[in-house]
This record gives sequence, structure tokens and C-alpha cells, in this order.
Amino acid sequence: MKTEKLALITGGSGGLGAKLACELAKKGYQPVLVGRSEERLRAAAMDCGGEIFVCDLSKREECEHLYEAFRRRPVQILINCAGFGVYGSFAATSLDEEMEMAAVNCMAVHVLTKLFLPDMERRGGSILNVASSAGLVPGGPYMAAYYATKAYVVSLTRGIEEELRARRSRAYVGAFCPGPVNTGFFDRAGISASVGSADPDKTARAAIRGMEKRKSLIVPGASNAMTYFAARILPSALILAVNRRIQQKKGQGREDAKEEKKR
Repeated sequence: MKTEKLALITGGSGGLGAKLACELAKKGYQPVLVGRSEERLRAAAMDCGGEIFVCDLSKREECEHLYEAFRRRPVQILINCAGFGVYGSFAATSLDEEMEMAAVNCMAVHVLTKLFLPDMERRGGSILNVASSAGLVPGGPYMAAYYATKAYVVSLTRGIEEELRARRSRAYVGAFCPGPVNTGFFDRAGISASVGSADPDKTARAAIRGMEKRKSLIVPGASNAMTYFAARILPSALILAVNRRIQQKKGQGREDAKEEKKR
């Protein structure tokens, strides 16, 4: 018999979202994996024994449909994990692709948090918005729009959390800000994987630990903590220049890999 403790995880068809679903299943929650591909969702659900819900999170009406489908069920946890990045010079990247990214990374998080939060204030519950260490720095040249979407998630979440704290709400809202994680993110963004990308299983466990401690900002790992600290004390111009060089190397690494495959 399925547990009555439900946990909705967007972006649950793979990567970090699927790992988060498995971690929550171990803790007695019934995961509901949300994503666009039914085939991929079913494959991921086999690992955690979860339900699936097919939903295009780039469309507001489908986000609202997700809420309507679960508003009367005991959703105790919502994790907004769906998201992707776009790489390239801002003048050359696709506007359509960036608008879709903004819809998934920002609009869906905003809408779902807005809809589920009142219910969780009444009965208790947790919302974890997966941002990124990218959202903690002034910007990211060659991934400018992506960095901006994650800064939006961090700012929105922290503002909501302070409102909840001030009125001693039963609900919790937190932002999870990992660095690069070894998932399909890099392929989707069109860049080479970062050296030392974090293990997705360990990253998922860190996210759940931080959520259980009701941390408003969860920054896992020493290197990410250093990034956060540096962003607060170093000149923005310096951080932007460093980020530009890092992103340029990722793009070049991708091109080198393509050339290697041609040989």
C-alpha cells in the first residue's frame, strides 16, 4: 500500500531530480516524478517506485493543471528541480530557446511555489527550489541568461522565506545552490562537463539534509561555499572576468570533443 506522504519532484525524469526522488522514497515518501517525457519518467520511476505526471513546465496552464491534479492530495514536499541551460554569446543564442529556459527555470518555479504554498501554510510542508551556485554570483558571460534565471530563483526564494519566518509559518521554502553536477545538463547546454563535477547521489542527499534542517540557502561543498563567500567580498568585475574565462574553456572543450569524434 502506498504511503500518504507525497513528494512532487519536477525534472524527475533523470539527473538530479531522479536522485532526489530516490532519496525521498528511502525516507518513506511516495515520489511523484514530473516531466515532459513519459518514457523517461517511467524508466526513472522504476528506480524509486514513484508515480509519474507528464507535464510541460514551460507552459503556465500545464503548471496550473499539475497543481489542480494534486491540490486535494497530501503533498508534503515540492521540489522544483526542472531546468536547463543555454550556452553561447548572448547576441548569438536563440531567443526562443532562452524564453523556454526562462519559462522552465523561473516561471514554473514561481507558479508552482505560488500555488502550493498556501496549502502548505495551512497544513505544513516544504518547498525546495533548486537554483545553482550560478545564482550566487554577479553573472555568467556566455551563459548570461541561465545565470540570471538562477539568480531569480535565489532572490525569490529568500524573499519568500523571510516572509514565512516573520510570521512563524508552518511552511518551509528554501533554495538549493549546488555547483556543477555530473548529469545530462552539460550535453543539453552544449558545453563540456566541468572538471570535478559533483556526484548526483551525494548532491541529492545534501539537498534533503538541508531541507530537513530548514535552511533558507543550501550551498553544498567547500568549493561552492568559497564561491558564495568570494561573491560577497570580491569586486564584481573580477568575478565576471573569471567566469568568462571558465565558460569560454567549457565551450572550447565541447568543440575539441566534436573535432575528436570526427577523426
